[in-house]
Amino acid sequence: MIIQDSVIIVTGASSGIGLSAARLLTQMGAKVALVARSTTALEEVHSELSGSLPVTTDMTNWDSIRAMVQVVHNHYGRIDGLVNNAGRAYEATIEQIDPDVFEEIFKLNVLGPIIAMQAVIPIMRSQGGGTIVNINSGTAFMHIPGYSVYSSSKRALVGVSLTAREELSKDGIVVSQVYPGMTATNFGVNKSVADLEKGASGNGPVRDYTQGDPPEMIAELIAKSFSEGEAEYFAHERFRTMENR
Repeated sequence: MIIQDSVIIVTGASSGIGLSAARLLTQMGAKVALVARSTTALEEVHSELSGSLPVTTDMTNWDSIRAMVQVVHNHYGRIDGLVNNAGRAYEATIEQIDPDVFEEIFKLNVLGPIIAMQAVIPIMRSQGGGTIVNINSGTAFMHIPGYSVYSSSKRALVGVSLTAREELSKDGIVVSQVYPGMTATNFGVNKSVADLEKGASGNGPVRDYTQGDPPEMIAELIAKSFSEGEAEYFAHERFRTMENR
């Protein structure tokens, strides 16, 4: 896909990887729809990025997601790309998992991207094609104590994304995945943590991500996935090895 003059939705665009991706894609000539829960944060990013459109959206609310896609389409007249980046972690051992939190994490990390894909697919199909980039995680291939919920949500996204890639190829719609490693964002601070009184530390495996990869590095992989359209892009080659075990 040619990024110049394309219209791309980026979820989780108010900070971290989403913000870096929105900045880079704008620099490359795209018109970016900025999606996140915080209206204030989105307005700040919007003031920085020429041609952008802020759309406050709850990515766990299906009507909110569908309305967002309609707003973007009405504003720009087309949608060429979607970056499903919004997500959250949950630290809890198997014994500590709260089913309600488990459900919320899966709604945000798996069903949110699915609903967003469902909303943009008919638009892209009518245009003759488009590109969807789902932001996954190296933890999809790991078994880290305390991260079973997050890891399993990302494993589910692997299956969804690779299957969607096969299903949509006939329509000229490309589905790719990017697998970040530990990235210097607020991801560790923002994660949900099981009840501390039941033994969750709130510090495992990592809470301080400041020494991680710069989010700009992941933004480059996102831009590369739009330009090249391969199935998977890995922040670190060891993830590819883990995937094939």
